[in-house]
Amino acid sequence: MTWWCSATGQPWTWAWKAYPGVWLFVALLAVMYARGIRRAAEPRPSDALFYFAGLLTVWLALDWPIGPLGTGYLISFHTVSYILLSLVAPPLLLVGIPSEMMLRAARSPRAGPLLRILARPLIALALFNAILIGTHIPDVVDGLMRSQLGAFAIDLAWFLGGIVLWWAIMAPPPVCRLTRPMKMGYLFAATLPPILPAAFLTFADYPLYAVYELAPRALDLPAHSDQQIAGLTMKIIGDLPLWFAFGVIFFRWARESGGSNPVHPSVAQRSATGSGV
Repeated sequence: MTWWCSATGQPWTWAWKAYPGVWLFVALLAVMYARGIRRAAEPRPSDALFYFAGLLTVWLALDWPIGPLGTGYLISFHTVSYILLSLVAPPLLLVGIPSEMMLRAARSPRAGPLLRILARPLIALALFNAILIGTHIPDVVDGLMRSQLGAFAIDLAWFLGGIVLWWAIMAPPPVCRLTRPMKMGYLFAATLPPILPAAFLTFADYPLYAVYELAPRALDLPAHSDQQIAGLTMKIIGDLPLWFAFGVIFFRWARESGGSNPVHPSVAQRSATGSGV
């Protein structure tokens, strides 16, 4: 049974195909949230909406048609999955988690020490970019994308790496100790390492990945052109969520710094923890 998208070598068809593993993964995230939100004192209606939007993004990235197109046919769709799983879904999910749930997890004896370590910006950046670079090495992609377990490992690495990347600036205080200017610097720094794989994809003279070069052509897109689109997508589209968050932080910081009325500490903390910025 095909439970997860992988490179099959079969000609592409627009006929819908079920991937139960994707549904179970999304359902697991939903159940974990439902169990945690019941213990929250004052969950906001918007929390569930943001979390649902994050779940929807995960589902779109992994299920038909983006999932199978990205795992076995077009590296441009592979890049779309990376952006959705690493840069779009994680901040939506984290915004949807009430701050008290985050603090409870960060103070727990099991997960707490790890969560506090991952909130350190240098560690978060190093881990995320190691995943980014490692999962775009040709031997790694060609070796893993042909099996369901290997494709799942790459998808999961992107998702967890994205959680780590955004956790460093969206964790509630005192777990996150960064000021807003420091958060903006962190986001700017996060836009720099993807330049390397994006440049290789865009400017390489030949296809870098055998799994996509030898795959049956989909959408009548040549392998080399597909790879160039992937490189441009990674850098141009992939930077947008980071710059959007940068802008949100900047304008909130400017508003609070230039406002005539001081912000009550409880309001400021709720803004920082509830919105993640």
